[in-house]
Amino acid sequence: MQLIKDYVRENSSILFQHTPNNVLTALFDTKGFSFTSAAQNNYNIIKNNPHLYVAWTNDENGYYYVGKSFQVGGRWKRSHAYHLGTLAHHLHNTIRYDDQNHAHWIEHWMIEETQSQIENNLFSISLKKEVYISFIPFDIYSNQDLNTLPKEEIKRINKNTERDLIQSYLDDNLTLLNVQHN
Repeated sequence: MQLIKDYVRENSSILFQHTPNNVLTALFDTKGFSFTSAAQNNYNIIKNNPHLYVAWTNDENGYYYVGKSFQVGGRWKRSHAYHLGTLAHHLHNTIRYDDQNHAHWIEHWMIEETQSQIENNLFSISLKKEVYISFIPFDIYSNQDLNTLPKEEIKRINKNTERDLIQSYLDDNLTLLNVQHN
């Protein structure tokens, strides 16, 4: 697990698009938050392949979120009922029936009362600390070529490695934002 955690730290980028020269003021609109260009470039390389991802702050508690993806296009789409879109829906009180509940991300990563409208459909919010993200390629944590494995084996490896990584961060006394560990 330490090799994976080292990879995460060495291959990360600021997660949220932000105001110029201030990584602690994230920008979003009614559709969702956006990646920084560095995070988007890293995501574009991996999003269509099975992978893990870790988002976190450098807070002493960590506030880590560990996830897995097996779907083409990944789970970090603004239009998805997942991460980037859901956060904005929480802030605008427009949660849909299929949105995941990530209100606890806002609680740990953002200062909700600082939300303000910049332009017609552009908003900002202050972050408590920089929020980073890292996308971990399948071959890094499996030491296997995903093209040689059946889908069910890839899913099993993704699930087991995600679980082990979560447990490893818990063993480090970091706070996990995954719902089952919240």
